[in-house]
Amino acid sequence: MSGGDGTRRPPDGGRPPDGDPDRTVLKGERAAPAPRLPPDRFAAAATLPSDQPGAASPQRTRAGRVLGGKYNLVRLLGAGGMGEVYEAEHVLLGVPVAVKTMHPHIAILPESRRRFFREARAASRLVHRNVVKVLDLGGDEEGGEGLIYLVMELLKGQSLGARLRASRELLPLAEVAALFADILDGVGAAHACGIVHRDLKPENVLLAEQDGQRVAKVVDFGLAHLDDPLDAGPTLTSKDMVAGTPEYMSPEQCRSLAVGPSTDLYACGCILTALLQGTPPFVGLPAVELMAMHMYSIPPPLVRPPGAPPVPPLLERLRLDLLAKLPEKRPESAAAARSRLDEAMSREAEARRLPVRKADVPLGDRAERAQAWPDGETAQFAPVPEQAVALLRLAPAGQGLSEACEIGLDAQGIHLAEVPDAAALLDAGLGVAVIDAGADVEAACALLEAIGRVAPGVRAVVCAAGLSSDRMNALVAAGAADVARYPVAPDALSRKIARVVRRGR
Repeated sequence: MSGGDGTRRPPDGGRPPDGDPDRTVLKGERAAPAPRLPPDRFAAAATLPSDQPGAASPQRTRAGRVLGGKYNLVRLLGAGGMGEVYEAEHVLLGVPVAVKTMHPHIAILPESRRRFFREARAASRLVHRNVVKVLDLGGDEEGGEGLIYLVMELLKGQSLGARLRASRELLPLAEVAALFADILDGVGAAHACGIVHRDLKPENVLLAEQDGQRVAKVVDFGLAHLDDPLDAGPTLTSKDMVAGTPEYMSPEQCRSLAVGPSTDLYACGCILTALLQGTPPFVGLPAVELMAMHMYSIPPPLVRPPGAPPVPPLLERLRLDLLAKLPEKRPESAAAARSRLDEAMSREAEARRLPVRKADVPLGDRAERAQAWPDGETAQFAPVPEQAVALLRLAPAGQGLSEACEIGLDAQGIHLAEVPDAAALLDAGLGVAVIDAGADVEAACALLEAIGRVAPGVRAVVCAAGLSSDRMNALVAAGAADVARYPVAPDALSRKIARVVRRGR
């Protein structure tokens, strides 16, 4: 698992140990985990949004109750902060179904009801092998509760998240390709209907057993974005709010920008990473830091155990393209990504696409392969490049970047040259600046805007305390090229500066 510095580390408080909840992030908050469902029987609507962590424990809808005079609740399959999922049976037809209910105390909230109905309408538009089928939507006034429920097909299987956690070994590459192809097909079907899922992750992919075959099905469209003439209310997320699961959120989602099909494709890249190494690209950090990694950090190389089959080069290229920071750099559609997946798993296609690495000539002995230098000359090694970076201090003495951090940067060839204000950057002639903001994010935003006016070519890395998603978004909107939270380690800051320098060339 990768930490903020690109190293691999075990999960900590930033990720629940079971990894199972459907988490939504609203203004930087994390949701409470939902209990894990039994692996032998999995409801189509198994993942329940849990974005009400402070809610009181609701009274459970009892098994044996008949909803709407049609659906007899047989047994509870799982529960979350928003509601419950039951195995049920149609009273007249005797057909087993999955019934997803919303807690009455949640159902009285207009936004929660809109999200529930949006899931029903989004999923009902889709009729596809790789999307779970919605059968009915209704309400039940028994007991004065005003219970609302969603009926879906009941399928035998488990979530992809549960499958990854239960496996001691990585999935075979052939199985990875088959499952990922199903996911791309389901996502593509949603996009063709004008639906962007916005919360794709292994917990929202059901591995169902159908006709003796394992089929991956996309579930839970509670956060879906769609043009719905029946829903004339405001959007479910405002411009200062982010929604999704941090480990699988796209850079534009983290910044609460407009989302589109490419948002789901980025999440698919995170899922492909989890299929290939067991975890998504960035894990084990608080939500805000995970979002910063998605926005700024290059995806770390895959980590596979010794002896694991090598990942085909074209598959790795597809993974990295799906994880591109800019939406326009990702594959143009799910269908295009699916085509590239098929090509990546074909030896013939790989041979056509990848160049021959060595000419078909004898290698010769070691002396014959040695570099020949002209007479009287010796090999010259390029010096390590030095980099001067402007430093603008806003933090009070002793509260910002530590002396140890500055010494560490200096040892790596990055020399901080302190300047008093934005106007002095022009005289300094430096293209990169570090703003040591302390806790004063508002002053840092004002300084960034001043830099944009008087020295628009300068790119700034802001080091600050108390970074919430709102404060981080404010810094980015003001012009920050990257952000770092205290305490700032010299190696982490040097990497951020190096990335900013590369992007500026």
